[in-house]
Amino acid sequence: RRQAMEPPQQLVQVATLQGHDEPRVWHVAWSPSGHTLASCAADRAIRLWAEDGDRAWACVAILTDGHQRTVRRVSWAPCGSLLASCSFDGTAMIWRCEDGVFDCLASLEGHDNEVKAVAWSPSGSFVATCGRDKSVWVWEAEDEAYEVAAVLHSHGADVKDIVWHPTDDVLASASYDDSLKIITQDGDDWRCAATLLGHASTVWGLAFSADGAHIVSCSDDRS
Repeated sequence: RRQAMEPPQQLVQVATLQGHDEPRVWHVAWSPSGHTLASCAADRAIRLWAEDGDRAWACVAILTDGHQRTVRRVSWAPCGSLLASCSFDGTAMIWRCEDGVFDCLASLEGHDNEVKAVAWSPSGSFVATCGRDKSVWVWEAEDEAYEVAAVLHSHGADVKDIVWHPTDDVLASASYDDSLKIITQDGDDWRCAATLLGHASTVWGLAFSADGAHIVSCSDDRS
């Protein structure tokens, strides 16, 4: 029987990853295996990092032939071989890794301007994007093709963030309109099932608890 390990008394920095050409790195995301870290930045690049023995980290790939402006967010598919990215150029892209080489599999176009977030569903069947155009898009992934499943205009302002429920195909979004929306699938359609109010200013981010029973949000109202 394995005994529970005592939690560490403090976190210790083990590495500093440098390489992006611009000082603003917008987002990082661990692959499902935990072996690769993806980062994206204002230099329009996506970098993939991996441990190279003895706690030394190295950049193993640089993706620069996709987006034309700042890359705002990256998200791994549950399978670990697909990576989604989104950019201020108004697009999201799907990257496929084969034998350690990443290639652009698809470009998801439709937003009027900056795409602020992208996220894979836990099933891997859907990709969601949101943007400055006040919309949330749901894309269905099937046989390496990505079709628009829904475009929702539930928010009254810039949509800042989106997250999926950890086990179900349920989506939550946060916006400059001070609200959160819960988006669910209804047959072949997607709809806003609930609006969560309470913040007095922009809702910047949100996250589901590990069991999906709760959702936490943070706002410009300092709460």
